[in-house]
Amino acid sequence: MARTYRNSGFAGEMLVAAELSRLGYEVLLGNVGTRTVGVDLAAFDPETDKTVAVSVKSLKSPNAFLIDPEHVRSDAVYVFVITHAAGQQPEFWVVPGATLLANEERLWGKWGRTSKPSHRGIAHNRLGVEWRNHWSAIDEVSEGNDTVDPRGPKGK
Repeated sequence: MARTYRNSGFAGEMLVAAELSRLGYEVLLGNVGTRTVGVDLAAFDPETDKTVAVSVKSLKSPNAFLIDPEHVRSDAVYVFVITHAAGQQPEFWVVPGATLLANEERLWGKWGRTSKPSHRGIAHNRLGVEWRNHWSAIDEVSEGNDTVDPRGPKGK
C-alpha cells in the first residue's frame, strides 16, 4: 500500500531545514517550544555569527501559497516550497521579505490587501525564476542586518 502524507507544512519545514543544513547553516526550529508568529526556522551562519528568520510556506502540489502581505516581515526570508509526492524532488523559491513587499502588486495581484484576509496569497506561478533556489537570499538579508531575532524586532 502506498503511503501518503497530509501535513505539507511540516514536510516543507523539514525539507527547508535539510537544505539549509546542507548549505552549511545551523538550523533552529522556531516552532519547537515557541509560538513565534510568522517564523518557522532560523538559519545561523557560524562563519559570520549572524542569524536570519525564515518563514516557510508549503504546498503539496502547485496552487497558491497562503500569505498575507500585512504579516510579511522585511527582515525575514520566505521560502516557498512545493513538496510534491514522496520520491519527487521539492521545488524551492527563496525571497527576502523586503523583496516580497517591494513586488506586492505583481505577486499578490487581486489576492492582496484588498482581498479578505483568509484569501490572501501568491499563486505559485507568480514567483519568478530569479527566486528559484535563490538560497543566497539568506546571506543578502544577513548582510543588510545585524543578527535578526527570530521573534521580531526587539524580541517582540
